[in-house]
Amino acid sequence: MVSRSDFTPEEWQQITSAPQFASVLVAIASPSGAVGAVKEMMAGSKMIMEAMQAGSDNSLIQAAGAFFGELVQKREKAPGVVLSKNKDELKGQCLQALRDLAQLLTVKASAEADGYKAWIYQAAVKSAEAAKEGGFLGIGGVKVNEAETAALAEIADALGITV
Repeated sequence: MVSRSDFTPEEWQQITSAPQFASVLVAIASPSGAVGAVKEMMAGSKMIMEAMQAGSDNSLIQAAGAFFGELVQKREKAPGVVLSKNKDELKGQCLQALRDLAQLLTVKASAEADGYKAWIYQAAVKSAEAAKEGGFLGIGGVKVNEAETAALAEIADALGITV
């Protein structure tokens, strides 16, 4: 069983930034316009809030949920990470962050690693499903298009999980 105190502040930031990195990867894979982008980015945040309320048997998910719960109560934002404005650099930065997270979890939280990585992947899936792609004025289109499916595969690969 791990807790926040088992990690340095930098490592904790890696852990708690991962859902956003995964959501960003989905969002840049297939831009959905302003409304769709907001829906996709909010889906990962919604999943974090649900985890806080529902609980989990994974102590790392519990700790991350408690951390985000504290931020909400204090009306603070999580420490930010400076992200590139260049789409290709941003993609590389996010994928590397997920690879680094997978390595960190293997070393420092092996018992919780698989569950946490699966949780991050599910945040990405929720982001991909949040807004329809294609179609016209919300009619037609698909929930997850080919570009988003490819992004999900890259996320799974970076996390070292099989889906």
